[in-house]
Amino acid sequence: AGAAGDRGGGGAIPAGMTMVSFLCQQCSTPIKLGPSLAAGELDPTTLQSLTGMLSRRVPRESAGEGEGAEPPVVYREVKSPIDTVGDTIAVAPPPQEGAAAYYHATQVAQHLFNVMSGRAEVDHPLCEECTETLLDQLDVEHQRVEEECRNASEFLKVQDVAARAVSTEGGALSTAKEELAALQAEEAELIIRLQKVEKEQESLKVEEGRLDAESKRLDAEERRYWKEYNEYQLELGDVLEENSTVTRQYRLACKQLDKLKKTNVFNDVFHIWHDGHFGTINNFRLGRLPSVPVQWDEINAAWGQTVLLLHTMALRLGFKFDRYRLVPYGSQSKLERLDDQSKELPLYGRDGIRMFWEPKFDQAMVAFLDCLQQFKDHVESKDMHFKLPYRIDKDKIGDSNGELSIRIQMNHEEVWTRALKFMLTNLKWCLAWVCKQMS
Repeated sequence: AGAAGDRGGGGAIPAGMTMVSFLCQQCSTPIKLGPSLAAGELDPTTLQSLTGMLSRRVPRESAGEGEGAEPPVVYREVKSPIDTVGDTIAVAPPPQEGAAAYYHATQVAQHLFNVMSGRAEVDHPLCEECTETLLDQLDVEHQRVEEECRNASEFLKVQDVAARAVSTEGGALSTAKEELAALQAEEAELIIRLQKVEKEQESLKVEEGRLDAESKRLDAEERRYWKEYNEYQLELGDVLEENSTVTRQYRLACKQLDKLKKTNVFNDVFHIWHDGHFGTINNFRLGRLPSVPVQWDEINAAWGQTVLLLHTMALRLGFKFDRYRLVPYGSQSKLERLDDQSKELPLYGRDGIRMFWEPKFDQAMVAFLDCLQQFKDHVESKDMHFKLPYRIDKDKIGDSNGELSIRIQMNHEEVWTRALKFMLTNLKWCLAWVCKQMS
């Protein structure tokens, strides 16, 4: 880039003309020269070299104008305060003083930039931003060149090693031949061994086929075995389940049997107790009072349960009565004479009559008391410690305090009811002894 300034008489710049500055050769940004370069304040050697070159150049360019003539200067008018043309920029005119010095410094700077542009790939001048960008590019290029240098150095080292290896190949050739012969001999031996191995492989293939067939046969047998095993397991499970069920039923039956063995059937079936002045059997009252006229149906039912109890205990012991036979028949139970079975003694009465004219009822009660006495004698013959709480004497029953008649004729209802209660008490004692023998 070139630069020129106004020159007038006495070194002053003509009026209306402008000084020329510089632009960045990359981004065309106006460049402000540093103070030293603008004033030509360079180091003496550089300044002398550039000044000499400039002084030699100026006469050639102005030879037709005579000695002492100033080099030609290009002037142009500027219509605005700031105007750019090509690679130069026109600015406001400088002061008239020092125009020659300014022109000289501009020529020096222009020559310096031309020299730098001729020696580099980048034109000068450059602004600060473009200079920094250029420096970054140069750093990258510098690193690339260094990498190429390292690669070249390593390549030369490899080539050097290869050259030394080639020099030693002559001595190793004989050794290689010996090794080749040894390898050929080993190859022949390996071929023989390979042939032997191939023959063994053929025989192994035959053996493998045989073993495969055997394996398939064994697999079939195994499947059949597991099928039979599973079927057996199912059957075994069913049998075990059935056995468990039977075992549980057996244990339950054994427990029930033990419970039944311990259960006193006579106590459950024939419950003898009392209700005030009345003796009761299975909650049926036996007897009656003027103040408590018990119905004859209940009395007859109580006599039926009494006859059934004595008859059952006699059967349990295998005992037979001598003079009478008990006939339990519910509310119409009776006794039969063994010497004359046509004579029946009814052990039941009818409601609303005193039965003075029916002595068979009294005879039946006396006969039942006789049977109870026989049963007591039989028990005492087996157990000498057995004693009844109330003694029996024909038609009477009682203790040391007195005996009561069991007949209803010519008797009071209170006495008759109390005698029946004593009779049930003796019967309960007999029942307790029989239950003890059963247990």
